[in-house]
Amino acid sequence: MSSGTPRGRDVRTTSELFDEPGRALERSARVLTTSPEAIEEAREALLAITAASARLARQLDGLASACKQPNTTEPSAAHVALDQAAAAAEDLGNCTRVAAQAIHDRE
Repeated sequence: MSSGTPRGRDVRTTSELFDEPGRALERSARVLTTSPEAIEEAREALLAITAASARLARQLDGLASACKQPNTTEPSAAHVALDQAAAAAEDLGNCTRVAAQAIHDRE
């Protein structure tokens, strides 16, 4: 892998960025209907997940590119799986961004 290619520990570090926002989202989900602070906490958690998802998508895409096998017509299973994971991370980020915007628009 080249020096610009993300390594497993880079992806692991990025995945840890989901921990706190995930817990915050879980906490705020319990009291969303009764607490304006919980609504704002949920929105902030969604935005943090959006940012982490974008970072994870870039890293997974880099790993997928590193798994490309030159001079082959079929992509490797690792390349396909990493490419799909990158797309899923991007989708997650898009969904959480829209959800955060919906909360903002509601206020």
